Amino acid sequence: MNRSLGDTVRTIFAAGTTAALVLLAMGAPALAQDEKMNIAGRFYFDHNGNDAYDAGDGVRAWGAGVRVTDQKDGRTFTLAVGADGRYGVFNLAKSTYLVENLDLVNYTSAKTSFTASGTVTDGDFPLVGHLVKGLSFVDTNGDGTRQADEKPTTGEIKVAGKAKDGSAVDQAATPGADGSYAIDLPLGEFTLMAPLLGEGLALAKPRAATDVDWATGVRAISVASTGKTEQVDLRYFVAKANITVKGALSPAKDTYLVGEQITAQVKLVNSGDAPVAPRVGLGLHDAKVVRHSDNLEAEGATQFVLRNRVLPGETAEIELTFVPGNTSFTLFKLVEFGSFAGLTDVDQSDNLLQFPVKVVEKSAETTAPTTSTTTAAAPTTTTTQAVAKAGNKTGLASTGASPLGFLALGTLLLAAGTGAFFMARRRRS
Repeated sequence: MNRSLGDTVRTIFAAGTTAALVLLAMGAPALAQDEKMNIAGRFYFDHNGNDAYDAGDGVRAWGAGVRVTDQKDGRTFTLAVGADGRYGVFNLAKSTYLVENLDLVNYTSAKTSFTASGTVTDGDFPLVGHLVKGLSFVDTNGDGTRQADEKPTTGEIKVAGKAKDGSAVDQAATPGADGSYAIDLPLGEFTLMAPLLGEGLALAKPRAATDVDWATGVRAISVASTGKTEQVDLRYFVAKANITVKGALSPAKDTYLVGEQITAQVKLVNSGDAPVAPRVGLGLHDAKVVRHSDNLEAEGATQFVLRNRVLPGETAEIELTFVPGNTSFTLFKLVEFGSFAGLTDVDQSDNLLQFPVKVVEKSAETTAPTTSTTTAAAPTTTTTQAVAKAGNKTGLASTGASPLGFLALGTLLLAAGTGAFFMARRRRS
């Protein structure tokens, strides 16, 4: 079959058009890829200071990331850091970008920014903050050094506080199989808190400057401007805790009145080998606590805890003032509970303090003395009143006798005197 020239031309044109479209379609991804770029990296703690991310370096999860600025038009956007310490932006229009580290307040860094004109996958920023590390173990022989047979602890070690920029920080770490732990912190002010382990374990008395204070169970950590590595060890031992309770009531009397304030003056003696914060409870039926000493913190109407731990061999003195509400109150009773945040008192026979108390109504106590005093004072009171009311307008005191008798006697004496005078005169004449 013969084909015309026109048909041949049309066929060649269609084939050429199809080939061109195929070539354009095949070349489109390559062209688009050339017009796009990616920028990615991580924030990590450069423990060994070599400006490279190594196996021993940790990542800074979450928080401030980077600011990316297009150098051609000035457009700016920020990227946050994820849980793995990484940040990234993809399919950016091809340009030149300035990538800046936004976390230079809470950390120092050898790298503050970089410029990217093409895809960057290793835009890492090394950070230097504050590394707290140490050992947490049961120091069986008490020498301050962990031996291979000394058990590591498994309690979570926590650090809380504020970073240099004022943001809250709450970090935690669990010791490994060898008892070691490490916590990366920013610059700032923090408190490391030793965990309460139970099983009769308590912090041991410090033997070195690296040990946590056994009286408070905490360690202050302060880093102002330069990051460093700080050793903090947590040494535990099997404790024998014991508190002995002693005390008295004040005022000490045989009888108290309803509504009268009575103060229990109590001594909490640490006769054990570990610092403890005792808790006390009062059996005050028909009585009310109205005041307690400042070293106690109320945990209810009749239960209190000592604010600070008592060291072995030392004594804490506390006061509790109460008021009996009626005569049914017959016994003051105070008990130290014998449980100290994971420790148990090994001898609870000396944890109880109690005193029989006699309470009477106010009228029953005061009637007899009042009657006796009034009777004895009556004669004196009556005499004083008689003297005070006697007298006349001249202010002279009266004897209480009538003046008429004295007046008649005077008249008789005057008449007798006059008669004697006239008789004497008659005789002379």
